[in-house]
Amino acid sequence: MVLTAVKESQMEEALIDHLTQGKNQWHLRDDLRTIPQLWANFFKILEDNNRDQLHDVPLTTNEKETIRTQITQPNFYQAAKFLSGANRQVRHHLKRDNSALPDADLLILDNTNISGGSSVYEVVHQVEVNTSSMSALDQDRRFDVTLLINGLPLIHIELKTPNFPYMDAFRQIQKYIDEAKFGDIYNFVEMFVVTNGTTTRYIAAGQKLNANFLTTWIDLKKKPVDDYLEFAEVVLSIPMAHHMIADYTVLDDKAQKIILLRPYQIQAIQAIFNASKARKSGFVWHATGSGKTLTSYKVARNLLQIPAIDKTIFLIDRKDLDMQTTTAFKTYSNNDTIDVDDTANSFELAKQLGDGNRSVIVTTRQKMHAIFKRMENSPEIATKYAKLKDLQLAFIVDECHRAVTPAQKRELDKFFNRQPLWYGFTGTPIFAENARTENGQEARTTEQLYGPVLHTYTIEDAIHDKKVLGFKIDNQGDSNQSNNDDIYLTDAHMKAVVKRVLDLAYRKQGLSNGHRYSAIFSTSSIKQAQKYYRIFRETIDKGEVPRRIQKVAPDFPRIAITYSISQNEAESAANQEEMKASLRDYNQMFNTNFSMSELGGYNHNVNDRLACKERVYQKPNQQLDIVIVVDRLLTGFDAPRLSTLYLDRPPMNPQNLIQAFSRTNRIYDAGKTWGQVVTFQYPDQYSDAIDTALTLYAKGGTNDVLAPDWSTSKKRYQSARKKLDQYVENPEAVDQLADAPIKEQKKFLKIFQEYDKTITAIKTYDELDTQEDLPPAEQIDINDIPSTTLDRLEGTYNNIIDELKADNGESDEPVDIGIDEDYELESFHTKEVDEGYIMGLIRDYISDSNNEVKRQALPQDSGNQAQVDDYIDQYAKTNKPRADHIRSLWNDVQREPQKYSAQKVEEILQQEIDQESQQILQDFAKNYGLNYSNLQYVVKNYDPDVKNTKGMGDLTSKKFFEQYKEEHPNSDLTNWLKWKSEVREKVKAVYTTKIKPLETEN
Repeated sequence: MVLTAVKESQMEEALIDHLTQGKNQWHLRDDLRTIPQLWANFFKILEDNNRDQLHDVPLTTNEKETIRTQITQPNFYQAAKFLSGANRQVRHHLKRDNSALPDADLLILDNTNISGGSSVYEVVHQVEVNTSSMSALDQDRRFDVTLLINGLPLIHIELKTPNFPYMDAFRQIQKYIDEAKFGDIYNFVEMFVVTNGTTTRYIAAGQKLNANFLTTWIDLKKKPVDDYLEFAEVVLSIPMAHHMIADYTVLDDKAQKIILLRPYQIQAIQAIFNASKARKSGFVWHATGSGKTLTSYKVARNLLQIPAIDKTIFLIDRKDLDMQTTTAFKTYSNNDTIDVDDTANSFELAKQLGDGNRSVIVTTRQKMHAIFKRMENSPEIATKYAKLKDLQLAFIVDECHRAVTPAQKRELDKFFNRQPLWYGFTGTPIFAENARTENGQEARTTEQLYGPVLHTYTIEDAIHDKKVLGFKIDNQGDSNQSNNDDIYLTDAHMKAVVKRVLDLAYRKQGLSNGHRYSAIFSTSSIKQAQKYYRIFRETIDKGEVPRRIQKVAPDFPRIAITYSISQNEAESAANQEEMKASLRDYNQMFNTNFSMSELGGYNHNVNDRLACKERVYQKPNQQLDIVIVVDRLLTGFDAPRLSTLYLDRPPMNPQNLIQAFSRTNRIYDAGKTWGQVVTFQYPDQYSDAIDTALTLYAKGGTNDVLAPDWSTSKKRYQSARKKLDQYVENPEAVDQLADAPIKEQKKFLKIFQEYDKTITAIKTYDELDTQEDLPPAEQIDINDIPSTTLDRLEGTYNNIIDELKADNGESDEPVDIGIDEDYELESFHTKEVDEGYIMGLIRDYISDSNNEVKRQALPQDSGNQAQVDDYIDQYAKTNKPRADHIRSLWNDVQREPQKYSAQKVEEILQQEIDQESQQILQDFAKNYGLNYSNLQYVVKNYDPDVKNTKGMGDLTSKKFFEQYKEEHPNSDLTNWLKWKSEVREKVKAVYTTKIKPLETEN
């Protein structure tokens, strides 16, 4: 559909007409234009659906107000949590005003009757949200189009005309949220749709919307559905719109946010659901990093809607992922209608299988087989668990290309009287080209083992949709050594590799762009991994980390080693000693206390620290830079901050190669542009193996999967840089842009964005560091623009962008599609003035002050000292508490530099900060009669966005209140609940205003 010169009101009318015609079932309610009218409509539907419960006695005014007060929630997430209900039904228990009437169990929403039964579907538009509860300066707002289910607004659509970007609709919704217009009954909205007619996106409701989560609907032919009327037909019709809310929405309890599944996830769920109803098995091929765990959770949960299935079993192979997957499942299920059981051992698993509850169980195939063995070896146990054989199970298998072998699956099938259903998930299926070794009639491919592929979403699809990054592969091995296997085990090779890794890390791990990403270093054996760990440690201890890295990250690299416990137990006593040494290093680095008897806990801690998802590990000084492994963490491990994989081992098979590569390409921030892979062995073989793997799993070629080569990126940068010359060489032209025609302003914006993109990309190539070998004409200087000129360009760019955004859609001029108003400049966000850089300058000053030759120049070198002062002033604008500590330390260093010659200034700074934090908490604990250790625990785990912070119950228990009353007899806090409430508020205030600023480096 082509939209030209249409008004927003015409688009709104066309949308409503489309929603209310034919099979769509939406009923227009033109009479509902205010919040009170919406509530009146809700109560009418509630009464109509609950006549039996109400005994035909209408709700009183007081009962309606009680219900309204009790079900209205403070934000979108809490409202969605309320609507999760139980057994797919949302109910509310009401005590009647008339005590002669029994209590009523009122049905609010029935997700078991989608497109029928008690479900009422209505559409309203131009609902007025007035200023009665807001400032008198607020404007009245009218919402475009809202879809009501049983009277509750669950989906909201905001429209703009085609001559404006759809992002204007997105920004308008966020503006309304910020103004608290989405409150009251509108907090029940779970899905926003934004459109300008020709481009349509959807996103889950939240207090702070992230444009990165705006989603395009893709049909089964992988064609985008951008036209707003086509989108309404496919996504907003009944029953699909109701399914979006009831079946394709997930609540993340940890992050306290609503998640709306993406089209490929929904299509996979639908495909499995349809196959299960026909009693057919199969597998889903979804690229690693595209959200398979979330998809498989919804599959496991939705399959229990089929009465014939007794339980769904999420089956995995490894102990590490057992815990990781169970944690993820429980995060999703905390507000869901299904219990997720994890299994500590096979005895517990057998008990859960036979308990009669319809639940999802997360377990390993090893535990399943242990049950069979016990039954085979004990007639008594066989009798006890005989009923397990009659269960109808649906198995969901993660990493199905390797998790269950044909023989293991055959054993499981043989045990049950009724053939289980099997649904596999993998990013790397086994095809005929890389089939298992022939073994009689056993299945050799994923399709032979599970059945047909039910849905496909390849690496190429995921990269195209910007769900994962492409790969930048760098084969560093020497082709002349490819036929000499032993050379790769020599000290000379390994020391050269360590030196090369530290050289490459500056760009590969983001340090050149002001970031600090993590890496995995994989070797062929545990023995080799341990040797590499020693060489890294020796190199670090000798101070041989490149100077440019030390300047921006003085403690780089924080390094650890991890391998499976079972492998470790078989190693020699010498290897046990190796592990003890690495544990000592780790404990000292992170102030932990792991011993050899706690290797499992250590390995999990390394996983968590590298994954960097928990708040405590998001602190810069708690993160790992390089983790040495053999095979651990190369499959099924999710760590978005991880950017680089170093491989000093022979090439793996195609599926393992892609699995390993896919650890690196999770989207993290604007600075992480590629998944970086570096190989140090067999370059020719690696090149062939990578081509084979990418061709096999990209399904259609590798062009969009791999990063462009150096030559291509260099040309793109040079082209963008040349276009910028018209502003670099003509400062007057830059100054005139403020008053220039909008067309000229947009031309500048486009050129500047392109320059920013290309310079950010080029900084990831280590060829920048080897240009001295090239003729001068072929070299490029990415620092050729004076900083003052760049500052002027950046300032002009930001001013123009701000003016465009402030326009609020009042201009009639179409927006140039080459301009992204929400683009964030990346190359100008380098952290040149961060804490690490300042501390590096202070270390240089100490070193120079204690060097007799350099000390002669110090009196004339006051410019550098003034520079440090200036940097501290700039840092104070973003983190004054830490800047104040740095300033105090810097003043003392200038007075007595010799005092610091043998000390690490970073450690001294951290000690001072720790002392201040400790004093703040001690004073706080004393003021409120709290246990200091309990308070430390609460603050360590504090998350201001989570309602029930860990340890808060123990901290505010009644015994401490009694102690407080004894110590403060004249206090106004005489009531335990009042004291507890104040403690909670003060903890949040102390954490937010005092503790967090001190512990945050950037």
